[in-house]
Amino acid sequence: MKKQMTFAYVLAALCAAPLLAQAGDNGTVYTQIGTNGIGLGYAKSVAADWAVRGQLNALPKTTFTGDVGDFGSASQLTAEVTWNSVQLLGDWYPFEGGFRTSAGLVFNNNKITVNGTGTVNNVANQTVNAEIKMSDSVAPYLGIGYSTRPAAAKGLGFNFDLGAMFQNPKSTLTVSGGATQADINAQNAKIQDAIDKLKVMPVIAIGVSYSF
Repeated sequence: MKKQMTFAYVLAALCAAPLLAQAGDNGTVYTQIGTNGIGLGYAKSVAADWAVRGQLNALPKTTFTGDVGDFGSASQLTAEVTWNSVQLLGDWYPFEGGFRTSAGLVFNNNKITVNGTGTVNNVANQTVNAEIKMSDSVAPYLGIGYSTRPAAAKGLGFNFDLGAMFQNPKSTLTVSGGATQADINAQNAKIQDAIDKLKVMPVIAIGVSYSF
């Protein structure tokens, strides 16, 4: 519930941003496609060398069925991938031109759910329900990129971002069918060890923009 309220506040802020634009600087709307999904954003200059951005990212839900992860070659599991997030970023343009450095926060709801039957710590034919959150809290973001400064831009433009989200991935596993809690904990530890490698998540995105 708390995370849903946070998303609601962020969405409201993004919707209100264009209304706050000054005459002669109505900002930039842009789209991107990248590792965070398909993005739609709004950017506005707040000083000569500074701008702020808000961006929504999402991908259609994707489902895979069959042998998934570390649950054995005979597992029959369905994995559903949900990819959506909200970025709030500040951009600094240290030189003339469009090169920028960026920092901010990503409200990250990227997750994978796994359901079905599989082997849990060598105990076969177990009913498995797992949820893997790519980030269990807000993820800080640092990166570089390129875009025309919103206050100086008019018409069509190009943008890209290259950076990293600093995530806190978390796995939750419930099992029924005879496995002990020790077995469940051992299996979940394997999953957690694998997703801990994603604590630093690369972000690469490219897109087009239109400035008013």
